[in-house]
Amino acid sequence: MAVDKPNVNLSLAALEAEANKPEPFVLALSGSKRITFPDLFDLPVDEAEEFFRDLDQPGKSDFEFLAKWLSKADFDAYKAARVPLRVHKVLIQRVLAYYQQTVGNPGEDTASASS
Repeated sequence: MAVDKPNVNLSLAALEAEANKPEPFVLALSGSKRITFPDLFDLPVDEAEEFFRDLDQPGKSDFEFLAKWLSKADFDAYKAARVPLRVHKVLIQRVLAYYQQTVGNPGEDTASASS
């Protein structure tokens, strides 16, 4: 008796090779120090969604967000840089805009776009 094998239309390896991967957001500090925000494209989907929720969540401070998502060394370097509030607010806006540009707005895809 012959056993039919299912056709495989796509593999994760093929998708990985096909997917474009933008670089993570990097901020240059003084003294040639850099901090790197998470590479959302290397995070599991649920963690990437959590990143967006945390980034755009009212009631949470920006520092809570940075402490959670930056490495300890990067967070400490950012704190040590003593960035003024006016510059910090622009940074957070830029980070949000960068990730929205590269990933899109959370929960929205071309399927929800109107023609």
